[in-house]
Amino acid sequence: MCDDRPRHNVQNTSTSGENDEVTDSDTPLPADTEPDAGSAIEPLGATGEGGPARRRRRPSIEMVLISAGLAMGLMMVILGLMSATTGREALGYPDQIISVSPAPNDRQVLSQTEISVDLVDGYEAELTLDGITIPTTRLEDAAPQDVKPGQQIELPKTAIYDQGNSLIRFEPTEGAVVEKYNVGVHRVMVTYWKIEEGRGTARSFSWSFEVL
Repeated sequence: MCDDRPRHNVQNTSTSGENDEVTDSDTPLPADTEPDAGSAIEPLGATGEGGPARRRRRPSIEMVLISAGLAMGLMMVILGLMSATTGREALGYPDQIISVSPAPNDRQVLSQTEISVDLVDGYEAELTLDGITIPTTRLEDAAPQDVKPGQQIELPKTAIYDQGNSLIRFEPTEGAVVEKYNVGVHRVMVTYWKIEEGRGTARSFSWSFEVL
């Protein structure tokens, strides 16, 4: 009796009794889980919705101190330049006067400090101290004609005018019209004029100093 039922051949896909392993890399990702090629990967710690805030680096104390030092140094340079360019204006010197001593408003003057005024070339002057006009002697008239180099000469106890250096000076000493300064504020006036124009064109400059 013949069996008319169809027969199915079963093919064995394994060889040598070992099954082929299926790895994750061979398994295709679902369509909804594949990464979008156009999307950027957000770095760790970036700020986003629900994400942690990015940490900001705080400047170190060394950097703060260095920056402060540089700023102070630059400020000192600027102030120094400003002082150098505006010093004469602050003291109020006229163009004909280079410098005076003691300096205006000096408060540490000794009782017999020399007063001097340095003028530009071509000017002559006289000094008045606390309302007393100091007699003036020209240096060329006070020095002997036959003076030898290095020889000591005794100058009169007056104000001395050195035409070669355009300088007038007076030192309080015994026998002078002012022998020393008393403690307190003293006022000096220098009257100056251009030599070729004469004393009739004279102008004056006044300042004060203090003796302790």
